[in-house]
Amino acid sequence: MKKLACIAALLLAAVPASGTARAEGDGRSAAWTAYCTPCHGSDGRSDTEEGRKRKARNLADSRWRATVSDSRLESSIRRGRDQMPAFGRKLTPEQVKALVAEIRSLPR
Repeated sequence: MKKLACIAALLLAAVPASGTARAEGDGRSAAWTAYCTPCHGSDGRSDTEEGRKRKARNLADSRWRATVSDSRLESSIRRGRDQMPAFGRKLTPEQVKALVAEIRSLPR
């Protein structure tokens, strides 16, 4: 567990303050790469070891996305949900909104 906390701390330190810059290669923001990819993967499908372990939601499921509001997504990112940690103290409101937009733009 300490190793995971150290990795998370290193990732958090690498995220720029604005969080809107796109990461090279996969087209995802630095905030997505640091905070979302470990569980949800770059494609949002949660097909990662950590995602399976935490039973992370498949964010690429268009049927689910159609049932959830932006405010619910923002709240989940800020406050956490089930096994998802809260990121409200680590992300600006603009970063949270940008992550919601990234979720909405995921391919099916």
